[in-house]
Amino acid sequence: MFLSNAEQIRDADHIMIQEMDFPGILLMEEAGKKATEKLLKLYPDKDDFIIIAGPGNNGGDGWVIARYLHLWGKHVQVYCSYDPLMLQGDARINFDIVRHLPIAYGIWNPQHSDRILDEGNPPVLVDALLGTGIRETLRDPIATMLAYWREKSLPVVAIDLPSGLSAETGTMINEVLSAEHTLTFQLPKICHHVYPAAGACGKIHVLDIGIWPPVIERLSIQRRVLDDRFVKDTYLPRTSDSHKGSFGHALVVGGSYSMSGAIAMTAQAIMRSGAGLCTVLCPAECSQTLMVRTPEVMCLEGEGPFFSVEDVASFLDLLPGKDVVVIGPGMRQEPATLEFLESVLEEVEVPIVLDADALNLLAQMDNYESFLSPETVLTPHPGEMQRLIGDPVQGQRLEVAEQFAQETASILVLKGAGTIIALPDGKTFVNPSGNPGMATGGSGDVLTGIIGGLIAQGYTPAVAAPLGAYLHGKTGDKLAEKKGMEGLLASDMAESLPSVWKDTLVKTEMS
Repeated sequence: MFLSNAEQIRDADHIMIQEMDFPGILLMEEAGKKATEKLLKLYPDKDDFIIIAGPGNNGGDGWVIARYLHLWGKHVQVYCSYDPLMLQGDARINFDIVRHLPIAYGIWNPQHSDRILDEGNPPVLVDALLGTGIRETLRDPIATMLAYWREKSLPVVAIDLPSGLSAETGTMINEVLSAEHTLTFQLPKICHHVYPAAGACGKIHVLDIGIWPPVIERLSIQRRVLDDRFVKDTYLPRTSDSHKGSFGHALVVGGSYSMSGAIAMTAQAIMRSGAGLCTVLCPAECSQTLMVRTPEVMCLEGEGPFFSVEDVASFLDLLPGKDVVVIGPGMRQEPATLEFLESVLEEVEVPIVLDADALNLLAQMDNYESFLSPETVLTPHPGEMQRLIGDPVQGQRLEVAEQFAQETASILVLKGAGTIIALPDGKTFVNPSGNPGMATGGSGDVLTGIIGGLIAQGYTPAVAAPLGAYLHGKTGDKLAEKKGMEGLLASDMAESLPSVWKDTLVKTEMS
């Protein structure tokens, strides 16, 4: 599913209205009607609704919702951020219609609101104050209204997006009224899936209001929310005459004393993702753990307890015939290991996946960009990303990821809630799958293995990175649903991956 910004949605509206002669008021009518239908499904036992409406089209949607809720027999009150008689355009038309119905409305004041809330069963609050165009700090009366309603702890449903968020970014530019549900129209917006803003949106519901598919195609949207359809569209089916050589050979480099589990989980995930063969180069201390946990892999022991230039020759001996090289899990940040990494990166001509301490070592190189290419996948968590770029990450995840991928001509998988996969050609994927139960040691090692295993099988790095992130998150979601979030293990995720992939393909085949 495409992920849009405010300009793209405005362009879609403009094309529909100006070029297709489709009246804008019909789009507003459909938005309000579909939103009301969803509200009634989400809160079937609620009879009281408060709508806070602003001066623009978002407020216009609110007036349509008020009308339909009233016609469904619900008690509705509308509080406006300013005199509704000053409304214009389609919003004014819908306000004028409401004036003929017994729906209470008026300019908001906290004293009147307090009396309403004291009357009994708390109502559902529908936030139709502001739409997608906000890019700056809120001013009164909007800021005061939002502060007031934040204190009331009502169930909140945001129309299009929680007022005060920007559709352009995941950055929190204002303190907003967090929603249980957000009802957005035609396409999700950036703030719905990019954190920290996404944390204020609750569950996202995308409602089709009738913008034609050819109009959406004309927008040339480069960002996408990953979904099951992406899995189906990118899947490489297996033929009956396949053999283990048909699905590639991955070389994994990692591990160190006391860090054998990381490389074992990565190797296991490579095999569970479907790769035909996997060879691991690791210190001797890691080999026993590796072979016990994943006997399907081949293992060559390094020269010491951690990697150094003495291991370069062994690496070069193993490199021929490999389809992908995965470096980093459990590697450690020794000075000698930095020398090793610089030496081997110069020799690799196949796709590379860099994770964990390979990224930390990379950050210590003055010219690390010279080692990257469009077939290099980096999988940092926010701390590792900050070491790579020298600046904070969390408040501006999307901007950081896209800038890095394009400036370094590499593929970036910025891990975390709403993992962002940015490609050097400007395409970006946001991953909605996954849950807090996956915040456990080894989870990133499994993700690295999945991506590496997909590349080994013939998926391009530009496909393997988003596909791997989505399958990794879906596996965590399935385990959380089955077992609960507490106590999930990374090894559980690798073990469950094949069944999740199968179930996803079957589901999309049937839909």
